[in-house]
Amino acid sequence: MQLFSATLFVIKAIIWLPIAIYVPALTFSQISGIGVHTITPIVIVICTFYTTVGGIKCVVWTDAIQSLVMYSSLVALIIKGTYDVGGITIIWQRNQQGGRLNTPEITLDPTVRMSIISVIIGGTFFKLQNTSINQPTIQRFMSLSSLKAVKHTLFIFTFGVIFLYLGCIYVGLVAFATYFKCDPISTGLAEARDQLIPLLVMQVFGKFPGLPGLFVSAVFSAALSSVSTLLNSLAAVLLEDFIKPNVRSPISETTVAIVMRTIVIVFGVSAIGLVYIVEKMGMVLQLSATMQSISYGPMLGIFSTGVLMPWISEKSVFVGSLVAVISMAWICIKAQMAIVTGSFRHTKLPVSVEGCDYEYDNSRYLNSTNEYEVKNGNAIHHISFLLYTMLGALITIVVSNIASLYFGRNRISDVDEKLIAPFIVKYIQKQSYKNVQTSEKLEMEESVGSQKAT
Repeated sequence: MQLFSATLFVIKAIIWLPIAIYVPALTFSQISGIGVHTITPIVIVICTFYTTVGGIKCVVWTDAIQSLVMYSSLVALIIKGTYDVGGITIIWQRNQQGGRLNTPEITLDPTVRMSIISVIIGGTFFKLQNTSINQPTIQRFMSLSSLKAVKHTLFIFTFGVIFLYLGCIYVGLVAFATYFKCDPISTGLAEARDQLIPLLVMQVFGKFPGLPGLFVSAVFSAALSSVSTLLNSLAAVLLEDFIKPNVRSPISETTVAIVMRTIVIVFGVSAIGLVYIVEKMGMVLQLSATMQSISYGPMLGIFSTGVLMPWISEKSVFVGSLVAVISMAWICIKAQMAIVTGSFRHTKLPVSVEGCDYEYDNSRYLNSTNEYEVKNGNAIHHISFLLYTMLGALITIVVSNIASLYFGRNRISDVDEKLIAPFIVKYIQKQSYKNVQTSEKLEMEESVGSQKAT
């Protein structure tokens, strides 16, 4: 199972790397006018260089600096964007008029993209895998000095992520308020929704030398932080799980360094070609969440089964996770194909071009209105992308339990208690104590009965 889980992580890394590289390249392209495929190799070279030379220590330090840049640029964009629109009141009014201040829809329909179920339950599972089974995250936890330090880091991380998400949501409100009467996507000023925020940055910060560069550096910081961490973790996984077990003699530190650097370079360069595929596959956020679920849903299921269900054997978990991977691959690929071809569309809120003060191709706007025609579906791959991770985990757990009927169950007493969730251990101990009491009671009754008989 360790090898299979490592394989899933490698697949996830191969899928996610070009997505992470495409985001800053797209932003820089929108602001500078330089082509995406010109920028991509430069990003890879820079990231591969400092990851190869510095290792995990360099990655952690650069991540800390990059985080500061990222948060500072977000705050700057929030303040200046709010000021240019005319204040929070106007932002609120315009978004309310445009129907953007909506709560998640209360429905049990899993095909609704942003329902209560998909946002709260599906979103919880999606973030759970990111903090509990994500190898780069665990690698950083393991580098800390104690469990107390890990808990302290998780506490800071939680508030940092909440602030980041709330900041991004508010920037979205600012963007809509700014282009309230002139949607740049409909007029062709921005080619895709992923280019909307870079365009906003140029409008807000364009008159101030250096400030657009601050935002670009923030996007690059976020991407480089993720890419460098993933490359470092990928090298560690391949070395520990694929190379070392198949080498008879011990590997010297020099050889280890060469192997890990070679892995970083190879996977970094290979991601350049995959960027061509990523740019054809729709919105980056949904694409990222969808494709990661192929591996992370089953991996979350494997982890959950291991810590919560000690009676499930390794063979049963392998069958369950294999079925989940195949199922999620089919669902995710079918879903992305449906989105790219336009055979399935979620509801889009209307926009306006009434207030545009520049010339644009009106036929483009008329054609773009076709995208607002909802195309519903009830197939399994039409469910919200936020539910994919949960679905993958549930398939793994359910099929593993069914497979245990054929392969048999583990003896719980043979499983190391350190590998089981504490509340499950307490329950097992309580049940074992009850069984002992019942056994002793039966023995006493039999003894009393035999005495009476004599």
